[in-house]
Amino acid sequence: MQTQPDQERLNTQANQPQEPIQNKTPFFDLESSGDSLEDGRVTNLYFQRFRMLDLSFFVFNLIGTGLTVITLELIHYDQQQEARLVILWVIFISNLILMGLALVRNQAKLKWRESKGDVYSGFTKEHVELLMEIIIIAASPLPFLDSISFYFTNNFVEGDVNHTQILQVYYYANELLCLTLAFRVIFFIRTTLLNSYWHSNRTDRVCSLYASQADYMFTIKSLMRNQPFTVNYSAMILLIFVFGYCLRICESPLNRIDVSSNDFSSYANSMWCVIVTSTTLGYGDYYTRTLLGRLVMSVVCILGNFVVSSMIVIITNESYLTTLENKVVILIDRLSLKKQMQQEAAMIITIFGRMHYAKRHLDLTEDEFTDMSKKMKKYAIQLKLTTRKYVAARALGSQLEEINSGFNSLKENLKQTSQLQEELIKANENLIYKIDNK
Repeated sequence: MQTQPDQERLNTQANQPQEPIQNKTPFFDLESSGDSLEDGRVTNLYFQRFRMLDLSFFVFNLIGTGLTVITLELIHYDQQQEARLVILWVIFISNLILMGLALVRNQAKLKWRESKGDVYSGFTKEHVELLMEIIIIAASPLPFLDSISFYFTNNFVEGDVNHTQILQVYYYANELLCLTLAFRVIFFIRTTLLNSYWHSNRTDRVCSLYASQADYMFTIKSLMRNQPFTVNYSAMILLIFVFGYCLRICESPLNRIDVSSNDFSSYANSMWCVIVTSTTLGYGDYYTRTLLGRLVMSVVCILGNFVVSSMIVIITNESYLTTLENKVVILIDRLSLKKQMQQEAAMIITIFGRMHYAKRHLDLTEDEFTDMSKKMKKYAIQLKLTTRKYVAARALGSQLEEINSGFNSLKENLKQTSQLQEELIKANENLIYKIDNK
């Protein structure tokens, strides 16, 4: 039995106007849960700013890399010391600018990620990447180290070289720092991936919808799927040029005292050694004799096997027919078998007609008649085999058509189920609205 206050409260609730159900707060509301949907225009603006700064970083990195290569040539032949110092100072200034761009670029990346709702606190992965970038940029040829060299004893020297000459084997300090250009190639690859179709603000938004991460690895996988040969050939070319460059630097101390064999002062010989080693041929006409050179070639062996094996996988996958191509092949095969059946049947009819005519007019000898009978039997056997192949090809085509029709019917059933589900949801919403209005 209801009391008087309960009756008054029920009457008050019944007299209050009810809100339509579409104006009610939904069950899953991002705003109420503390998160908010990103504004595509704002995030895209931050991303474009981040991309422009990355392109500026790319330009200064390219300038520093080119000047470092020129400096290496001057160091290798020990020529034009004044011009070399000028170039080293230009490299030093460009590296300072590059470090500043690395800081600004990292801040732009964090701003872009924060505009998408990501929260960063403390020492994050981005800070580790920034620290590694600064270390790679700083480890470049410096004007203060132009006259410094490091002497060492090499135990892999072959030939008539006495102990005094072995002690004179040395590296220039800036020559060793030129090896860091191999790591700077990563910056070029990063910029290339960042400006590809598969790495954009839109791609990041789509990946977030499917609980995926639109990082550089995702971009590489997408490019490998759509342009496998381009990616693999590019990796092979980079492997040859970059490690050929490193190998030339590592073997330069021995080239200064002995160029009679294993002359790695030639860039072509260094690249040839990398090609032979990465493809596991190993002719042995050129081989490394220093510890650094052997370390470089160890890395070449590992990366070369990876690139070559991936090329084999790509060629194997590309040799498979797609579903539509398979249909075309089956159809062409059926038409070819049908034409072959017609030709074989025509030959049987022709031979049978000639035998019948010759039998009536006695134009053939017994041996000729026997030969024609054997020939007709041969064509009959071929026709039987061709007919079986045609029936099998036709059955295979019908099986593929049945599978496709089954998928199409399944797709239709799913579509109908989805429509029925939407209708049930609308009916439930209307029912709830009616109950609330009573």
